[in-house]
Amino acid sequence: MSDAILLQARDLVKQFPVAGTATLLRPARTFTAVDAVSFDLHAGKTLALVGESGSGKSTTARLAARLIDVTSGSVHLDGQDVTTATGAALNEVRRQVQVVFQDPFSSLNPRHTVERIVTAPLRYQKRPMPGGSRAVARTLLDRVGLNPDHYGRYPAQFSGGQAQRIGIARALAVGPRVLVCDEAVSALDVSVQAQIITLLRDLQREEGFGCLFIAHDLAVVRQIATSVAVMTAGRIVEAGDRDEVFGNPRHDYTRKLLAAVPRIRPEWEAARRRRGAVA
Repeated sequence: MSDAILLQARDLVKQFPVAGTATLLRPARTFTAVDAVSFDLHAGKTLALVGESGSGKSTTARLAARLIDVTSGSVHLDGQDVTTATGAALNEVRRQVQVVFQDPFSSLNPRHTVERIVTAPLRYQKRPMPGGSRAVARTLLDRVGLNPDHYGRYPAQFSGGQAQRIGIARALAVGPRVLVCDEAVSALDVSVQAQIITLLRDLQREEGFGCLFIAHDLAVVRQIATSVAVMTAGRIVEAGDRDEVFGNPRHDYTRKLLAAVPRIRPEWEAARRRRGAVA
């Protein structure tokens, strides 16, 4: 499997205006949600962006997926600068970078059947559907472990875990190179989380896509990440191989996050204690 860099972010900055009227004496104020963030995502690998609520990780994901525009910095997809892509070029970015959202029910139109939902990206991209939308929907449902015969059902007829599988099927429809999972398992029960993570790992092995995995739960991150970037106050404060970050955290904030998690794995816990990472 190729280890090429699929998605590259350099010095990403995102500022949002703060409510209030600007005057000559009081210029418009802004809030910096993401501040000089850089990372590389490789083919077949999973980079986890972790941090507490408000750390800027989800905003970073949206910048990387070109769902929102950067204030400054750059995003490269497969070596091409897509920071200011528009029109057909932006459509191609959105084909190659698909998103799985946190709340599956909020991201699925309750009035549409599963068939219509999972084939929506193909219609939007004006791509062919061999055998028709029903055949494509059945194939996609089967790939994510759902009954292919349920293509005519509506989102409310599924459990939370099943609904998230539908969201993953929709993301896979156009053959993305990068999958952005924005807190994709945080709303699910622990046992269901494990099932979805196993599904994502299996699909990644089959398809070779890179995965940008946004999470606040380090117990979840350890199951799927190859590398980890820890964010707080809009900045990455520590990044590296998963085992290195978990076993030998160098930043106080990373230690704080790890200390709040139940024992991760005996060898990681022992390594952290040997290095004095935990009091």
